[in-house]
Amino acid sequence: MTFILPNMAFGKDGNVVFLTARKGRTTLNGLRASDKSDVIGVIDYPRLALCAFFRASVVVICDLERMTPDYEKRLTQIFARWKEQPLSPLILNRPPRVLRRFELLRKLYKAGVNKTDVHRLDDPDSIEKTALPCFIRDEAGHHLNPAPPRLLHTRDELIEEKLRLHENGVSAFGKLVVEVEDTRDDKGYYCKSAYFRVADSYIPAHRFWNSHWFVKNTEQSLLTRNPELIEKERSFIQSDPHGAEIARIFDLAGIEYGRIDYGVRADGGIHVFEINTNPNHPYLDRVGEERKDILKATQQKVVTALKQLAEANTCARLQWPRDELMHRLKSQV
Repeated sequence: MTFILPNMAFGKDGNVVFLTARKGRTTLNGLRASDKSDVIGVIDYPRLALCAFFRASVVVICDLERMTPDYEKRLTQIFARWKEQPLSPLILNRPPRVLRRFELLRKLYKAGVNKTDVHRLDDPDSIEKTALPCFIRDEAGHHLNPAPPRLLHTRDELIEEKLRLHENGVSAFGKLVVEVEDTRDDKGYYCKSAYFRVADSYIPAHRFWNSHWFVKNTEQSLLTRNPELIEKERSFIQSDPHGAEIARIFDLAGIEYGRIDYGVRADGGIHVFEINTNPNHPYLDRVGEERKDILKATQQKVVTALKQLAEANTCARLQWPRDELMHRLKSQV
């Protein structure tokens, strides 16, 4: 028997359905607000376990870095069964192809894309192997404090930070020590650029500047002092300067939907910070007027790319295993 839970976004005929972690289900709200065709649906994994079936033309797998290896293995088996159906959807980010953060950053370092490496904090040799400066982050995508991570300049500071985390009850397991690359521009500002990938579409997302090394957005005071930064971001969006290289990196990562965040070194090479499989899309009414038209055009390109995928693929009825709810209750995945 099929039952419908309130406030759930089920896939409809021709829809794109995003499967997300419980804490990640709101990141698409800004994009859905720009989706006038109502093509985007979202179901988080815990609620999906309560759902007998749903329909979709495209399924996007998000938040793989939050999954346990056991849960990823179970999902891999479910998706394989979906692809064997007479009518099957397009599945983006299908495991086990997708590289998680550590594997991706290590692969990019070995491939010569990134010039700095990454290490696991629970590796006994990580202190000695790490090039400085560096910082510590959670591999699953969460930062260890509400404030930006601490930039560590010496080996003593790295040891001290590791000890501080231990004393605060934070396990070294699942934590990364990331070597920092200098991506400041010609004015000395730290700069972070981003692209979205939606299957075969590569869309410049934004370009941020900040006086702090950890860039989450453009510092408002910089825009006030340097209004030309708005036009620089607009030029980046319109010129698509790194599309070919970005496509190659996404392919290396095995990621077909997501956002890549990167900087540009002094030698002109790309340095990848991360690829997020469930990137945040802001509400346009919360964006400053000076940047609103830039982000509106970007979001519309993402929505259009998703709509075209939905129209090009077959809508399928997708069954979720009856034993999945019991498995989640037992394992608390």
